[in-house]
Amino acid sequence: MEVRISKKVFNDIYLPYLDSTNRYEVIYGGAGSGKSVFMAQKKLFLNMRDKGRNTLVVRKVGKTNRYSTFALFNQIISDWNLYQIFDINKTDMTITNKYNKNQIRFAGLDDVEKLKSITFESGILTDIWIEEASEANVNDFRVLDTRLRGFNKYNIPFQINLTFNPVSQLSWLKSQFFDNPNQEFRKKVSILKTTYKDNKFIDDEYREMLEALKDEDYNFYRVYALGEWGTFQNIILSNWEVRELSLDNIWRDYDYLVYGLDFGYNHPSALILVGIKDGDIYVLDELYKRRLTNTDLIYEAEKFVLDKNIPIVADSAEPDRIREFRNHGFLSIRPAEKGKNSVQSGIDYLRSRKIYINTKCVNTLKEIQNWQYKVDKEGNVTEEPVAFNDDAIAAIRYATEQFWGSKTGLGFVKLR
Repeated sequence: MEVRISKKVFNDIYLPYLDSTNRYEVIYGGAGSGKSVFMAQKKLFLNMRDKGRNTLVVRKVGKTNRYSTFALFNQIISDWNLYQIFDINKTDMTITNKYNKNQIRFAGLDDVEKLKSITFESGILTDIWIEEASEANVNDFRVLDTRLRGFNKYNIPFQINLTFNPVSQLSWLKSQFFDNPNQEFRKKVSILKTTYKDNKFIDDEYREMLEALKDEDYNFYRVYALGEWGTFQNIILSNWEVRELSLDNIWRDYDYLVYGLDFGYNHPSALILVGIKDGDIYVLDELYKRRLTNTDLIYEAEKFVLDKNIPIVADSAEPDRIREFRNHGFLSIRPAEKGKNSVQSGIDYLRSRKIYINTKCVNTLKEIQNWQYKVDKEGNVTEEPVAFNDDAIAAIRYATEQFWGSKTGLGFVKLR
């Protein structure tokens, strides 16, 4: 079956890399550059073009694929109207080409034994994409590199693709691919750096938000937006870990449940379900979307919220939106009690507890990995967080304020 894909669906800067043959392809840069979208586009395009091409997509924690890379592939298949080409098995996260039997599978570096046992319906593994490669380490890379071997009767060139934001100059990625003195190895590497300026599909509001970071904190702008190597030494939270958390028995598993809500439009609205158990914080689920009117947000919340009796602590700067939620039956919603130094008080509390983030909460994870204090023009770290990409974190602060700042004590449903 012949399928035509227009070049217009790709950002121009990536087109030369659509058919690259180097064993190692590194695409790195700033937020909003479209590198992950391109990589998924590339893998689908090559899957249809080349018989015998099988792809493994990996992240550090395998379960996070479902709500990030796997969801991205599904979105592109929908956008390109390719349902007649691909069979999508959502249970085991496998995408199979109905015509040439090529497959795309998803796994995590947290289960090395499973990685070793992954097979394909037809042929061998030819392509590996390591998304958010900065989460991995050099040993993870070496294990994956050894998977690309064996007889390939279709002469498909083996390739490992790595996409990431270059947060730290100390990263193994810099020493392995940028500073490696082995010239023979470097001949096998292609490197492309991109930023939001290369993404013709980015919307004006998001571009303006990134541009505004120049004045907010230039070091953050340089690393986060321009994709320069740097070191986020002023990261605010490090006391967290990713876990797969079930919602099946949350009424039994947690001492308290509460939602936090940060309103947005150009930046995301974030509605976060938080559980408290033995004093620790569990980020259980997230609704995280941009460009939602309050009517749209209420519609989404109706589907997302497990029980309207669970309190929602919302941004007090939006009383009209809170009132509209109440008018739609969310009677347990109340404004957050923002006061003097409330942000720092919330930070102090979050730092004092262990935070567990559900694998499905990929936006919360991305925020917490990059949330940091501002650096002033003299290079001094301030006590003021950078006001960017912190919507889920704000919602978590609101949700937990009963433990650090609420005077009313109305913040939680106590379960036991």
